[in-house]
Amino acid sequence: MLTTTVARHHTRSVKDQRGEHVAAAQRAARFIATHATEPITVADMADAAGYSQFHFTRMFAQQLRVTPNRFLAGVRFHRAKELLLTGDHSVVDICHEVGFSSPGTFTRRFRDAVGVAPSELRRLADTLTTTTLAPFAVLPPGVSEADLTDGVPNPATGQLGTVHGTVHLPPHLRGGPGLEALVWIGFYPAPSPAGLPVTGVLRLGEGSFRLPLVASAPWLLATAVPATAEPVEHLANPRPAVGIHPQPLTASATVTLGLHFAAPWQFPMLSALPSLMPPHRSRD
Repeated sequence: MLTTTVARHHTRSVKDQRGEHVAAAQRAARFIATHATEPITVADMADAAGYSQFHFTRMFAQQLRVTPNRFLAGVRFHRAKELLLTGDHSVVDICHEVGFSSPGTFTRRFRDAVGVAPSELRRLADTLTTTTLAPFAVLPPGVSEADLTDGVPNPATGQLGTVHGTVHLPPHLRGGPGLEALVWIGFYPAPSPAGLPVTGVLRLGEGSFRLPLVASAPWLLATAVPATAEPVEHLANPRPAVGIHPQPLTASATVTLGLHFAAPWQFPMLSALPSLMPPHRSRD
C-alpha cells in the first residue's frame, strides 16, 4: 500500500512539474511577443517565466521546440512581414522598427527565415492578387512521382522512403466544392515553419497526400488558409491553422495530421510558401 501511494504521489508530482513548465514557457512566449521590438535578453525572458536563466533556456526549448532567441527572431520577422505587406515603409525603417540595427543582417536573416528577401515578399504579394493557386508538389532533385509509388530508399537521391498521410482541417476551413481551403504540407529540417520546406505539396481541402522523405528534413508540418484568402493571409497570417507530426520521421510511414488554429504563444508561421508555386496563372 505504501509503495502504491508513493508511486501515485510521484506521478502527480511529474504531471504538476510538466504543467508548470508548459505554463512558464507560454508566459515567456507571450512576454516575447509583447516586447519583441524592445532590446530584451534571455535574462528578461527567464524573469518573465520565473526561472533562472540556465534552467529557462533548456525548459523553453523542450516545451516549444525552439530556443528563446530563435523564438524572438521569429516574432520579429513575422512583425516585419506584416509591416511589409500593410504599408509602404522602407526596409530600413522596418529593420529598426522590429528590433534590428543592421539592415544587411536583417535582410539576410529575413531571407533565411521566410524564404524570400523583404522586397521579394512584397512582389510575391502583388503576384498573388492576380494568381490562382492550384495543387502542385515540390520534389527533391532526381525524385519522381514513380519513386513515391515505389517508396524504396534510394541513396542516389537521398530518399529514405515515402510518407503517406491524411490531413484534417478545423470546421471553419472545411469549404464546399469550389471553396476548398489551400493546404500546404511539407518536410522541414526543424520542428518550426521557418525557411522553405525541402519537400512539399499544396492540395485543396482535407484528404490524403504523399511525400518523399529525406534525411535532412524529418519534420512534417502543415498549414491552411481559406480559398478566399487575401495575400496577407497567405504570407503573414496572425493566427493560421497549423499542424505538426509529434516526432521526426526517419522511414516510410502512414500518418495523420490534424490542423488547429495557432495559439498566441506558438512559433509564428514564417515560410513564404507561395514562393514555391510554378509560374503563376492569371485569375479569370
